[in-house]
Parts: sequence; C-alpha cells; structure tokens
Amino acid sequence: MSKCLESPGGEYNYIKIIMTDRIGAVPGTVIKEGSVKNGDSLVSVMKGATPGEVELRTNGLVVGFSGGADFPQGHPICWLAQKLASGVATKGGVIVNGGENKGTMLAAMEVAEDIILGVVCPYHQVVPYGTKALVNSYQTRKMLISVMPVVVVFPGQVGTLDELITTIGWIKSLIKQKATPPILWVHSFWWDVLQLLKEKQAIQLEVWDQINKFDDVDNILQSL
Repeated sequence: MSKCLESPGGEYNYIKIIMTDRIGAVPGTVIKEGSVKNGDSLVSVMKGATPGEVELRTNGLVVGFSGGADFPQGHPICWLAQKLASGVATKGGVIVNGGENKGTMLAAMEVAEDIILGVVCPYHQVVPYGTKALVNSYQTRKMLISVMPVVVVFPGQVGTLDELITTIGWIKSLIKQKATPPILWVHSFWWDVLQLLKEKQAIQLEVWDQINKFDDVDNILQSL
C-alpha cells in the first residue's frame, strides 16, 4: 500500500515520498540527470516538475554510502567500502554516493561502477567513470544520499557527520508520520558521538532503535 507524505509548504512546496516505490522530490536544481539500474533495483535523480525541485525515484535495494574523502586508496576503510559495494552488486542492489574522485567514493566505484550513481556538484573533482547526477547544491547532494532506503555511514570528517545527522533527522520525521524509516548503519568510529547525543536526549529512543552499529560489513550484507 502506498503512503504519501507531504510537508506543510514554504519555499519548496513539498517533499513527498510514495512508499511503495519511494518516488519523492527534494529541494535543489538538477544540472545533469542520472540513473542506474541493477535488475529490479533502480535509483534516478531527475529534474523536478517545478523550479527548485529534484525528483528522486528509488525501487528495490538502494543503499546510500556516506564516508570520508580523505582516506587513501588501500586504507582499511576504503577496503570496507569496496567489500560492501561488491556485496550490494551481487545482491542485485544499487548505490548512491558523493561521486568524488577520492576516498570511499572512488574505492566503491572501482569495484562496482555499473551500479553506483554519484551525486556531485559542479566544483567537485569527480570519478572519471560511472554514472553521475549533477546538482547545484551541496545540501541537495547530502539530502539525496541521506534519504535512501538503506544508509551506511563510514568514518569521515564534518561532511560525513552532517550526512549522518541529516539521516537521523529524516528517520525521526518518518517515525512521526508513521512511515517506514531508512535502515541506518553507522561505523563504530561515530559511536561515542551518538552515545553522547543519546545521553543528552538529542536522539530519542524510538530513533535510537533504528541505528545499527558496524565494524565489518558482513552484518550489513546479511541484513540486505
């Protein structure tokens, strides 16, 4: 059964998700559309029906990858990203990441470029292969990664932390609307930060219950 969620209005007239196939719109402008497909799994970033709107379509197993750009290739974290990307591809899924030519993004693209959609801004140094969607806004890029049905957050810096908090906020919003929230997997690198937020009651218990901890990706792959 489909479920449509709408915000009350404002500068952007809605953010809408139809839960059966997760069609939605987020604020921003698409400069170049992009789409990847793997079996029945699909993710597309397209120009919205009205100005200032990005249309997002997902179906099947779609995983958002968030992780640091500063890790050198061959780093254990890059290896984890590659292991998970290969596993998602084998399971017939697709991936959305930041599409830059470094860190976990490059590592994942090197093993699974055909099933990864990189969402980038005009000033990024992008991976020279694989499918890209180009958007005008850094925040739009982060939101598109954070609203995927499954979100995996690797170690990183402030940008990755921003995506983690955005995902947690999205989970809280969907819980309030009695809709299915994303499945969030967070590397233990961030666990002390999250524990502190929980202790300060900045993360409510019902939201905390949706957050899963990982060190290796085997548990993630088994859950997909």
